Amino acid sequence: MKKHAPLLTLGAVAVLGGALFAVSSATDPASQAVPAASPAAADAAADPAAAAAPAEPAAAGPDPPAVAETVWAGRSSGDEVTVAVAVREGRAVAYVCDGEQVEAWLEGTLSGDQLVLTGPDATLSGSVDPAAAFGSVTVGGVTWPYSAQAVEAPEGLYDGRANVDGVAVRIGWIALDGTVTGGARADGAVVDAPPFDPAAPGATVLDGVPVTVTAVDGSSVGVPS
Repeated sequence: MKKHAPLLTLGAVAVLGGALFAVSSATDPASQAVPAASPAAADAAADPAAAAAPAEPAAAGPDPPAVAETVWAGRSSGDEVTVAVAVREGRAVAYVCDGEQVEAWLEGTLSGDQLVLTGPDATLSGSVDPAAAFGSVTVGGVTWPYSAQAVEAPEGLYDGRANVDGVAVRIGWIALDGTVTGGARADGAVVDAPPFDPAAPGATVLDGVPVTVTAVDGSSVGVPS
């Protein structure tokens, strides 16, 4: 048995050496495997600005109206015509008349503080705030600058409808500073408006026919059908 002792010793040395090598390899940082980076991670490392790019901002919507619901009434700078504009939640209706031959309904929008309205052979534009409106109005090719102030009932804009002898008549009145200016249209022609008392709209008649009167706001139908 003693003649085999050297072989056992060499075997033990070999086993011990292999164990020491394995321990050394496991603890050597240089020998550790490094996992491959993903393509996205490689791109981010190559371009830090791309990785930090902010998200695209949401598209801005239309400007909200400057006022939710208001009626302004006023006159042109030379007192040629009376003007009233009513708005409600972005919609707008206007009426222009001189009590004689000028008479026009318009409708459009209020976007932010900007008015844009149109009607048959008529346009109106302007800027508004809760107290006042300023701009220009054109009827029949004639343009006037105007200014108007915010008003409350019984001042304001009124729309009258009547049927006289089978003819539909539409009437507009603007009540302002204790006065009323009106106009009417029948069969496409401008005619005189009947007298109107904003304190008693139900008493209005035209040629003996009762007139249906409505206080106008921005949701009213402005342009004659």
